[in-house]
Amino acid sequence: MPHRTSRAPRTSRAQRRAAAGGAPPLRRDLLIAFALPTVILGVMHGPEGILQGVYAKHAGISLGALAIAVLVTKLFDAFTYPLIGWLSDLTYARTGTRRSWLIAGCALSVAGVWFLLSPPDDVGVVYFGLWMAVTYLGWKVMEIPIQAWSYGLSTDYGQRARVQGWRGMAQIVGQLLFFVIPFLAMQLGMTDSTEVDFRSLRLVAIICAVALPIATLLFILRVPSRGVERPIEPEVREPRRRLRELWTAVRRNPPLLRLLAAFLPVNLLTGMSSGLTYLYMDIYLGIGAELPAIMGLALLTSIIGIPIWTALSGRFERHRVWAIALILGSLAYASFVLVSPGPGAAAASLVLLPIVTLVVSGSIAVYTMSADIVDYGRLKTGEDHSGLYGSLFAFLQKSIVGVAGALGLAFVAFCGFDATAVEQTTSAVIGLKLGFAVLPALGLLVAALIIWNYPLNRARIQEIQAELAERGELPAVTGPTATDADARRSDA
Repeated sequence: MPHRTSRAPRTSRAQRRAAAGGAPPLRRDLLIAFALPTVILGVMHGPEGILQGVYAKHAGISLGALAIAVLVTKLFDAFTYPLIGWLSDLTYARTGTRRSWLIAGCALSVAGVWFLLSPPDDVGVVYFGLWMAVTYLGWKVMEIPIQAWSYGLSTDYGQRARVQGWRGMAQIVGQLLFFVIPFLAMQLGMTDSTEVDFRSLRLVAIICAVALPIATLLFILRVPSRGVERPIEPEVREPRRRLRELWTAVRRNPPLLRLLAAFLPVNLLTGMSSGLTYLYMDIYLGIGAELPAIMGLALLTSIIGIPIWTALSGRFERHRVWAIALILGSLAYASFVLVSPGPGAAAASLVLLPIVTLVVSGSIAVYTMSADIVDYGRLKTGEDHSGLYGSLFAFLQKSIVGVAGALGLAFVAFCGFDATAVEQTTSAVIGLKLGFAVLPALGLLVAALIIWNYPLNRARIQEIQAELAERGELPAVTGPTATDADARRSDA
């Protein structure tokens, strides 16, 4: 009889990763629960870049007054962002969870968005500024703890990229859903146009008021609070001393400072561009009716781009992946200089804006890099500053973007742009193109130069985690890991 060789049993992807020293993939149902609040927050953030233009056009509030209102609401962000991060870390050290922050942030966000997106007929700039401030506070109180929470889900190089990819994808999906809502509002008879105005924004407020509490509850019930191998005993420190140590925790982390230095021009100048999108597309190019479709397609390309950049940043050096994305983004922004009003404006925007969002979505690598920075900070200070470090990146992404949008409005107003005028002056058009396209292109190039030789490469991260493991401080995957079937279907 012929000799029959025995076949080796099949191993799952999770088993092969574990044998190779990598962490098994996190279960997909856990990641879905983790991402759900971010999806709804993404819907809330959807009108952020164009809301000032809507108030200017439909409420008759001047661009200068709107810019001042936004700047006043952002005045204390440089203090409140790290303060919320620090307090969140303190709560985590004492109680082992950040759940109370999510609940408070959910309540504030729902209240702020409800009044901001469904204003009375006689709305003024004070009303806008008040409810914008409440909304921003709610977002800060909720998003900073979520970002800190994300750092503890895994220490694996590839899995960390995957976690941040899911979070970035959730935000983009939420923003995409926002631009679907005007079409839904028209189908429901709430409006007779797909234009983003107060009629369609009122439907956004209703949806968010219902969905965000549900998503927050699922997050709290499903996502584990601690992401370490062994429980950490609550540690109570004298608050005044800890507050004085915040600057030390930042100063002693050179990779953090370098990453922040690169992230600043990206958010400052792309934020300015986002704040001018409504003016550029609707008022200057005259394609307001096509704007929801253009923005929706742009967000769709971000959904395509995030898994690509996530996979690349999990396989190659993250900082080089981001630098290449920045260079491509700079070229895409610069191309918008060539777009002018006319029959081809809608088609050109339908091509260029999705390209911009596709390459700029490469910034998802920053949040994976920030998780590595938390490990570096723990090694140097002996403390977990996840909330503090996460708050700094949230400050640049949320607050600086908002300030940049207001500065963009002030800049084009100074150049003579008038949201109510039928025709714009030459200086107004030049100012609009500078703010919308030229300056963002230059800012992305500067960021690429700063980050190209970033010190925390894969080898250095492995060294840091090895030292933390020796001290018994290395976080590990928390909660159920993927089953064999889940692992075979796992995404990048």
